[in-house]
Amino acid sequence: MTKAEKKLQAANLRFLAANQRSMAAGYRRQAMHPAYPGQDTICLAKADQIAVFAARSEAEADLLDAS
Repeated sequence: MTKAEKKLQAANLRFLAANQRSMAAGYRRQAMHPAYPGQDTICLAKADQIAVFAARSEAEADLLDAS
């Protein structure tokens, strides 16, 4: 993989991470105004899971930048 390809892949991963953080924030906002009992718990669990995905995407991008 060329240096330019790594840079592009890292940028794509950072874009993905930004979208994942945005989704997690949306779930957290929805948890503040649940539409039915228990939705807050579901939304917070999904927000945490997606936040972990974002951290993983960001870490993969960092690895590509470091290589």
